[in-house]
Amino acid sequence: MKLRLLIQIAVVVSIVLLCTGFGVYSFLRLNSVENRQDFNLYTLVPQDATAILETDRMADLVEDINELNCSKDNHFLYVSELFVYLKKYLYTLVEDTPHGLSKQMNKMLISFHEPDTPMNQVLYCSLGSGDYELVESFVEKYCSSSFPSKYFDYKGEEIRIYPMADGRFLAAYFTPDFLVVSFQKRLIEHVIDARRSKKSLMNLPSFRTMYAGKQSNVAATVYVRMKGVDMGKPTDGIRSQTQLGSWAEFDMKFNEDAIYCSGISHGSDSTQTFINALRVQQPVEDGFSGALLPSSTFFYDRWAMSDRNSWFGFTASQEYAKATYSDYIKQRDEEWIAYLNEHAGESVMSCLFQSKDTLDKLPCAVMCIPLKDKLAAERRLQSLLYSTPKEEDAPLMPKVVSNNSLYPKARKFPKYVLPRNTLLTQLTGITESALYTFACFYRGSLLLAPDALSLSAYIEAVESGDVLDGTPVYEEGIGSLSPIYNFVMMVDMEMMLSQPETYVRLIPNFFFRQSNFFRHFMLAVQFTCTEGVVYPNIVLLYKG
Repeated sequence: MKLRLLIQIAVVVSIVLLCTGFGVYSFLRLNSVENRQDFNLYTLVPQDATAILETDRMADLVEDINELNCSKDNHFLYVSELFVYLKKYLYTLVEDTPHGLSKQMNKMLISFHEPDTPMNQVLYCSLGSGDYELVESFVEKYCSSSFPSKYFDYKGEEIRIYPMADGRFLAAYFTPDFLVVSFQKRLIEHVIDARRSKKSLMNLPSFRTMYAGKQSNVAATVYVRMKGVDMGKPTDGIRSQTQLGSWAEFDMKFNEDAIYCSGISHGSDSTQTFINALRVQQPVEDGFSGALLPSSTFFYDRWAMSDRNSWFGFTASQEYAKATYSDYIKQRDEEWIAYLNEHAGESVMSCLFQSKDTLDKLPCAVMCIPLKDKLAAERRLQSLLYSTPKEEDAPLMPKVVSNNSLYPKARKFPKYVLPRNTLLTQLTGITESALYTFACFYRGSLLLAPDALSLSAYIEAVESGDVLDGTPVYEEGIGSLSPIYNFVMMVDMEMMLSQPETYVRLIPNFFFRQSNFFRHFMLAVQFTCTEGVVYPNIVLLYKG
């Protein structure tokens, strides 16, 4: 064989071997990357997590938040110190990566744990090819050099402790597939325990069932365990906690002046929870109540109430309803529930609004119950008042003070004082006037209030046409909601934050703890129910 032919054969074989080797290398590298893409961060999250924020587009999420007008006005929600650091250093990290963050590294979770403080969270991030070295270099570059990093062995896994410039310490758990960081070393230990024992959130049937139908590549999703939710102000002597339900997931969307959270509630059982009480109600289908709300209204809710026994079974368990309970009050509650079952329509509306009298320290509060037959309902009420026995050792019954000079159009509507009961308290949380309730029949509805002045002020506003309907803020608020619903609530948070403890017990405590942020928003909450599935929606409208 000629030398030239041998050389040609050798060259061809070398090229084939080179291409084959490159192909095998590329295949193995692609396989490795794909395996990393498939790594499920939820296999790291401890089962005691109360909420989880997930995003597949971390850089885009931070950009969306920075583009909010509230962010431009320096109003931020400081729920997570980890997210604050992420926002602070993200752009610096991106600058260190010429081609931007890898697809894996854009995948991020933050889990929230009890007690609910900005420090009790864990951040999880997937890592792609080369990300491990990038993050390691970045952390060493920007962590404080005052103290050396420390390394701890926990059950065969390495936990690194990095000093931060502000004096705090960051605990980190690295592998080539993921990064986990927290300000609490014990939470990193819980992550390692969850991974090693296979007792993570993904091993929890209720969460796994919910997550199974979740599509990937979401902008941002929040999963919330809605079991016991603290309600009202931290200064309230009655520490109320509402059982909302099981897990719920919310997909988040942003525009310049609004944050939208559209959700779905998963799981059902026979316990007395807010979600289960909603499931059995026929929805409200006549839209919203702006024509029946005074223009100064800053809180409004409306409940579908076709099955009152379910609602009162739930509301009667609230701490503020049980605070001064007695056999006499229990009997009155049973009478009023029977009264409503016979005469009431299928929804209840409540509102808080400002009094015309600037000297009034308390807001006006009214609950409005549509009636099937106003005349029959009034006759039955008068009969009940006549036959109800007197309560022994009862607090002094308040006088009916209507202030007809300030509210002349309410003069012609007679008012009643009902024996002590918790009907108003159960649906509003208000415990003023020692559980005495003032009542008035107006426009085919029964009005209930903790004082007679609230009734007069409400009637005066509606009779004068001084109502919320048509006002820009109200119309913008309902524009983001469905006209068919089982529960709706709208709140001007700035006004609500300044109210007494007994008037704000229907607002989760979280909003008061983050008052510096939420005071700049209108809050709208709506629950709709279709074929037994409850869909919660939350809208935050920035007031500027």
